[in-house]
Amino acid sequence: MREKTLYVSDLDGTLLNRQKKISDYTAKVLNSCIKKGMKFAVATARMPYGCDYRLSSIAMDTPGILTNGVFLYDFKQEKVISAEKITSSGVNQVLEAFRREGLSCFVYTYDEQGISIYYEDRELESQTQYYSDRALEKCVAVSLVENIQEVVFGKQVAYLTYTGEKERLEPVSKRLDSIEEVSYSFYLNIYNGLYCLEVFSKNASKKHALQKLKTMMECEEVVVFGDNFNDLSMIEIADRSYAPANALEEVKERVTDILLDCDQDGVAHFLEDEWNTSNGQRL
Repeated sequence: MREKTLYVSDLDGTLLNRQKKISDYTAKVLNSCIKKGMKFAVATARMPYGCDYRLSSIAMDTPGILTNGVFLYDFKQEKVISAEKITSSGVNQVLEAFRREGLSCFVYTYDEQGISIYYEDRELESQTQYYSDRALEKCVAVSLVENIQEVVFGKQVAYLTYTGEKERLEPVSKRLDSIEEVSYSFYLNIYNGLYCLEVFSKNASKKHALQKLKTMMECEEVVVFGDNFNDLSMIEIADRSYAPANALEEVKERVTDILLDCDQDGVAHFLEDEWNTSNGQRL
């Protein structure tokens, strides 16, 4: 039965410790289980280039659910294999929602070559959560343009985003409520005190991506690990679900059981037990 099970873990606060790293112990356990045939995937809000290097110590051979379900990503080939795009109409309406409030945003497109980022206001370069060294290194293009609508016309747009003061972004989010083609996340970045507004297809979610991945991997059971609100949609459809002790209370109330916290390698301890109990051997 284990070979027909897909294990899916959130990263930050779940698989990663509070230093945003994979511990040596977790890497050892995961690599051992994967070698034995475990299908293990990650599901994260991060972009591909924001998590591939953090997972470099793990032999990832199952596609990951990235950017909260916008992308399915092959870590071996370093390639997007599936993406939820926003309609052209939706993209134009989102850009107009920002413009009406005197704001611009980053626009992410994708093709066979990879992800590109476009923006038309140089001040956005101060938003290092998005305009990062990692993005500059890994994206096909990170380009300042004069007219973003002309540049992205005909391209596959997957994501639009901006970070700033809550008071400036709330009116934009209210405008987005009336755009049927998109969904969005509006949340506080605890590291800089600013708010992030991230816009994506209405079909993009960890839940929807997990359903696609389950079918792709021909699995009969799904086991999910998560700690935050954006993991609840996966927990909802999982056969079994687990949260580290550091998870939000609302999440811990919804899962099958509670694990050790992320600094104590809770996910790895669970997997070590599950993948060694049947034959009595330890890693």
